[in-house]
Amino acid sequence: MSGARIAMVAACPFPSLQGSQVFVEQLSEQLVARGHEVHLLTYGQGRAVEDRGYVHHRIRRLRGDDSARSGPRLVKPVLDLMLASRLARILGRTRFDVVHCHNYEAAIVGLTARLRRAVPVVYHSHNLMGDELPTYFSRRASQRAASWMGAALDRTVPRASDQVIALCDYSAGVLRQCGVSEQRLSIIPPAVVDQGPARPVADARRALGLTQAGSWVGYCGNLDAYQNLETLLDAFVLLRSPCAPRLLIATHRLERCFLAAVRKRGLSERVRVLEVVAWPDARLAMEACDLLVLPRNHGSGWPIKLLNYLSLGRAVLAGGCGGKVLVPGKDGEVVRDGSPAALAAAMQRLVGADDIRERLGRAGRQRFLSDFTWDAVLPAVERVYARCAVSNPLPTRGTHVNVRGWNR
Repeated sequence: MSGARIAMVAACPFPSLQGSQVFVEQLSEQLVARGHEVHLLTYGQGRAVEDRGYVHHRIRRLRGDDSARSGPRLVKPVLDLMLASRLARILGRTRFDVVHCHNYEAAIVGLTARLRRAVPVVYHSHNLMGDELPTYFSRRASQRAASWMGAALDRTVPRASDQVIALCDYSAGVLRQCGVSEQRLSIIPPAVVDQGPARPVADARRALGLTQAGSWVGYCGNLDAYQNLETLLDAFVLLRSPCAPRLLIATHRLERCFLAAVRKRGLSERVRVLEVVAWPDARLAMEACDLLVLPRNHGSGWPIKLLNYLSLGRAVLAGGCGGKVLVPGKDGEVVRDGSPAALAAAMQRLVGADDIRERLGRAGRQRFLSDFTWDAVLPAVERVYARCAVSNPLPTRGTHVNVRGWNR
């Protein structure tokens, strides 16, 4: 099959262990494996990626800007202007069939750059700003302003794009209300590469130097406020019995405020926080746990970590965000949002029931294999590109777009 030339834009440091960056990296690799040409453009933090099949373009890293954080920062508008300028130069040198933009800043960059170079823009909605942006602020006035600004972005940026990919029905519903037509909207879940089920718990604990006695509950991911980790810590405060589980937190970036929250609740002896710098370290931490937990509330995002959890074959306990994926009691468990008592009760029940955890873990892995591998997801992404080619019949140079092949 002849392939397309795709400009992939992600307004973030790269590479990174954060879910969105992992997803973008694997999407780029998988598209190349299916015969497409991919040019990935990112911020300057991190390192240049080579020998992965795609071409990695990075803007210049500003002196002193080494942040790998998500969320708003004063320097972001400067970085985004640099990103738009670089994308415009790339589009000026080579004819691309589509610009695939991940999240809002990248979409704005793509829409700005195409003002001079007509090329379809696909906006990949990893979240909605109306519900996420306020979580980066603590003062009520700032939260209200962020909510207003986020809602304004939700109403404008997706509607300006040629095609929009939403990760779930919830996000798609909001985007429809914001004016995105049905013909331009696709609901496509994320995917991750399958690396097989987890190794035995005892082996992973031995490698990490963790005690073999008792149970461990694990969380792997960033420590930002929207993850709702305060509820998880409050739930552990309620688990005071001698057989209560311990909590293992694996993150690529330690946060002093989170460590302070652990100390404030008197949980220092029961919570182990690991800073992981590579995927094998993160996977090892998850493998050491009897139960993997995701306390994030229901909303627009789809945590990539949930797919990693399911792929390992470990039992999963989630807040409301898991309800868009998990069938409670079948391939995971879901508890009421924001309720430490409900989360504590569910953790206590599951760590004491080996048979239930094993059954949930097996079913979760089968759900992952059927719905969330790249073989299952990638053809739908290619169909979005095909719709761009049909609705925007742009002349190409040096590439042939095989629309029939994309629709297979």
